[in-house]
Amino acid sequence: MKLPVISLKAKRNSLHPWIFNRMIRHPQKPVPPGTLVEVVSKEGGFIGRGIYNRKSNIGIRLLTENVTEHLCKEFILKKLEYAKALREEVLGIHKTSDCYRLVHGEADGLSGLIIDKFAHVIVVEPYSAGYIGIMDWIVSSLKTLYPDSNVTVRPDARNAEKEGVDFSKVSRIYPCPDSVIICENNMRMMINFKSGHKTGFFLDQRENRLALSLLCRDKEVLDCFCYTGGFGISAMRAGARSATGVDLDEKALETAKENARLNSAAISYVHIDVFDFLRKMYNSGTQTDVVILDPAKLAGCTGEIKRAMRTYGDINRLGMQVVRPGGILLTCSCSGLISEKDFLSILTRSAAEAGVILQIFKITGAAPDHPFSSVFPEGRYLKAVFARVFPFAGKKTFVPNSSEYESY
Repeated sequence: MKLPVISLKAKRNSLHPWIFNRMIRHPQKPVPPGTLVEVVSKEGGFIGRGIYNRKSNIGIRLLTENVTEHLCKEFILKKLEYAKALREEVLGIHKTSDCYRLVHGEADGLSGLIIDKFAHVIVVEPYSAGYIGIMDWIVSSLKTLYPDSNVTVRPDARNAEKEGVDFSKVSRIYPCPDSVIICENNMRMMINFKSGHKTGFFLDQRENRLALSLLCRDKEVLDCFCYTGGFGISAMRAGARSATGVDLDEKALETAKENARLNSAAISYVHIDVFDFLRKMYNSGTQTDVVILDPAKLAGCTGEIKRAMRTYGDINRLGMQVVRPGGILLTCSCSGLISEKDFLSILTRSAAEAGVILQIFKITGAAPDHPFSSVFPEGRYLKAVFARVFPFAGKKTFVPNSSEYESY
């Protein structure tokens, strides 16, 4: 298949798979968003093949820089075979869980594409317009690798707006079921596709849920921003004395309650803003053994970074104040624009303001089925910090006014 040729007007000095619009010599004749193209340098030398979209800030998403490699169904199948081999042959995730991330965008050589496997349901989430026209390649390749699967396409409306296209037609062709039940380590979880965020469940916390649960035997656990209940349920199955889940998303809490029933876990769920809940705990002098803070992404663009850092600081200060002396805090940030170094700086300040000292004993990230590439370090987005919390003798705890808090 002969592809339209797009040339660059600036020298490309990296192997990063994104080429921004300012580097591209855009053709005078309009090229539809998501067109597969061949990319050449301003001198005419071959650079690669990928997806072109002038409407997006990311003008070109390179899929290959191998001149002998052509964009076709066989190319997609090969990429998916490599991706499956990592998850099953290398990591062996299928031995303990029937769910994993099959494609993690750039790290698996498919920029702008996420694919999650939930038991027999495989959810495709395209971030790029380029996958609309080749969705049949993706679906047929997935059916080759997983013959009994139900492949569905679940795009995000915000991505459609950014890409300047309509994903609705392809999502109607490959509709999503209402729900499915998965097995993750020792848990059974219902994924509610009608109300769930992203592809339906946050697989990136799999190892962190398991690691945290092993620290919870005979402990009181508070799961803040609990979503559909994964951390709290995992803790109860590992022998926690009690667990409370807090979230402002009422539909997520309905799913969490169903998941608790599936796992015979007696968990209390509270529909309230986490900031308000923690403030009430502090004011009443209530503390708990284990606190989990796993808020949704707070910084989706550079303009949101400062506000996100303030919010992370506020919520962590509150969380630290309600951990019993020697208790455990697991605090997470999935905002890729905030580095691990910056997140740790936020925690240091929050600890000082809360009048505590953190004994950090583990820092992790996303589960290994969410790899990142040396040419795309942005793929390393999740930070998960495990720490014990001790009061700092002689320092008065800082309690800001309620007006200083920013709810996410």
